Amino acid sequence: MYASDFDIAGIVQTNSKYQKSGHSRDKWVEAQLTKYAEILPNLRRHNPNYPDASQLQSVLRVGNENSNDLNVAPPSMATKNTPGEQLIINVLLDSDPRPVHVMAWGGANTLASALWRLRTSYSSADFNRAVAKVRIYCIWYQDGGGQWIEDNVREAYINEAYRWDNVWDYQSLSGPSPDYVKAYMTSSWLNTNVKSGHGPLGSMYPQSFVSEGDTPSFLHEIANGLNAHEDYTLGGWGGRSAYDDPGNKPRHLTDTTISDDGDRNKMYWRWIPAVQNDFAARMDWAVSSSYNGANHQPKAEVVGASRRDVSPGQVISLDASPSTDPDGNVLTYRWWQYGDADSVAAKVSINNATSQNAANFVVPNEPGKQVHIILEVADNGTPNLTSYRRLIFTIR
Repeated sequence: MYASDFDIAGIVQTNSKYQKSGHSRDKWVEAQLTKYAEILPNLRRHNPNYPDASQLQSVLRVGNENSNDLNVAPPSMATKNTPGEQLIINVLLDSDPRPVHVMAWGGANTLASALWRLRTSYSSADFNRAVAKVRIYCIWYQDGGGQWIEDNVREAYINEAYRWDNVWDYQSLSGPSPDYVKAYMTSSWLNTNVKSGHGPLGSMYPQSFVSEGDTPSFLHEIANGLNAHEDYTLGGWGGRSAYDDPGNKPRHLTDTTISDDGDRNKMYWRWIPAVQNDFAARMDWAVSSSYNGANHQPKAEVVGASRRDVSPGQVISLDASPSTDPDGNVLTYRWWQYGDADSVAAKVSINNATSQNAANFVVPNEPGKQVHIILEVADNGTPNLTSYRRLIFTIR
């Protein structure tokens, strides 16, 4: 349902310590692509960027699903040189200069083996170019691959995510999220918005409530205006991370050492109402044959640049007048400081924080630090949809 928002270069089927033999033999992905093809004409009425099902099928590969390799590091794995591994190598070495985001929903053994082959069987230039492009998001280290990459390919940008636990996983209804957040994870919500009356792909949803812990791995890539895919320390729908050992592992990030507002899980649950409403709207697209039959995301825009140099004591005006809604819905606005993501010690007071164009704040006297302000623009459609713009102010 989010294939419109990024270019899918590969779908590599792997295993993990929780799914030891993988599931490529069960043809889960192929069955879902068949149903995706059925709803594709409707989806394209709402967003023309959805790819053909055949295009997604063409980049489907099987990687390492050998359960005996779960805790075996390269080059000692019995299974290597898989089609999935070769696809990863090909993508990292292609002529496209953009970053390649690898979301490890299961184990990372296939990726680890690809990086080992790049180091040992290709030129130093090829290896360096490939590693410079890769951005790895691991949902835990579900085999030995992630830790091997962290320890042996320290040039690789790798994010080790943990704090989605009790928010997106099987404890989502018993975890620490507020009740208004948990309401979006229930069987009732899922049945109403996905499984019932929302087309053949929605009816395939296998679980009784929203409990898939792998979801955050691709949420940063969604075109919501937060641009967290550029830098996982910024925070967004896929959580927030920090460099935990920059001296020894300069490109390793994790969320295990940080929190939002003192809550270790809030970096994930704070976004869930917006995320789930967005999912629900896309499921409406699957059964709506006209653009006017469903809601669409507003476009949050601001006057001025998203990154600005400012001075201590300067009054900064915040203006979202260019924001629009494709459905003509009424928009509401909220400006807030993402204090855990920025570097100032001050808690910035935003005057008129719900105004479209009259909000402002005074820059704190902390030269060299940054203030991060998030603009949320929400519509009054069904379901309510939210888009964002992140403003980063560097104090000179």
